[in-house]
Amino acid sequence: MGKWKELDDRLNRYLRLATFPIGVKLIENKEELKNISRLKKPDKKIALCQIFSYSRYYGWTMGLTEEENICPLAEIAIGFVEPYDIFLEGYFFVGRYHETQEGAKKTSEMIPKMPYGKFSAIVSGALDRIDYDPDFLMIYGNSAQMLRIIQGALWKEGGRVTMSTFGDAVCADTISNVYLTGRLQVALPCLGDRRFGLAKDSDLVASIPLGIVDSVIEGLEGTHRAGSRYPIPYEICTPEFFLKMKSQIEEAKKR
Repeated sequence: MGKWKELDDRLNRYLRLATFPIGVKLIENKEELKNISRLKKPDKKIALCQIFSYSRYYGWTMGLTEEENICPLAEIAIGFVEPYDIFLEGYFFVGRYHETQEGAKKTSEMIPKMPYGKFSAIVSGALDRIDYDPDFLMIYGNSAQMLRIIQGALWKEGGRVTMSTFGDAVCADTISNVYLTGRLQVALPCLGDRRFGLAKDSDLVASIPLGIVDSVIEGLEGTHRAGSRYPIPYEICTPEFFLKMKSQIEEAKKR
């Protein structure tokens, strides 16, 4: 557990996060959940994004199986169920997000999907408290904090970080996408995450594969030394308004 606490400290040194960074682990056999310390399970079925809320707000280690998840988009994105015709044909989104079934079908096809049946459960926990090796870190923060994460990720190799979304299914953008690409993902919390997972209007989400976390933190350290910091420093300069007012006062005194 010590190494994850140290990692949490290094992240917060440069990002000053309002909620806990969380470590997320994908579980092939749900029996593995028995080996995770202090694991909490939901009493009722909940949405996948809600276990992340419990972890980042309360610090809890949460486990969720395919049977306990109630979000129909999440179960397809992370491979708990096989994509079915109603989804693939676009009926989830037609009339809601898209005018035509053709447009809705295109969206359904483009949502990143993990292999069906590969995993049967998922675990999330506050990074400084977990005792398992996560597959990736998930960090909620504001746009300036996401900017710093992106700068850290590009410190060594350069280039650009691209973002792909249709405005929903944050589970696909932050879980399946990072699994399929092995690259940093930055996403917008979806309507469900905002309504049921307590994501704020100012929140963005970054998912960082474990294999690049050290490189990202080295990048945060390097760019910090170079002057890119959070909170973003404001330029404190002489208020020109007050100079003008003082000049007017001096002129008035002479009359």
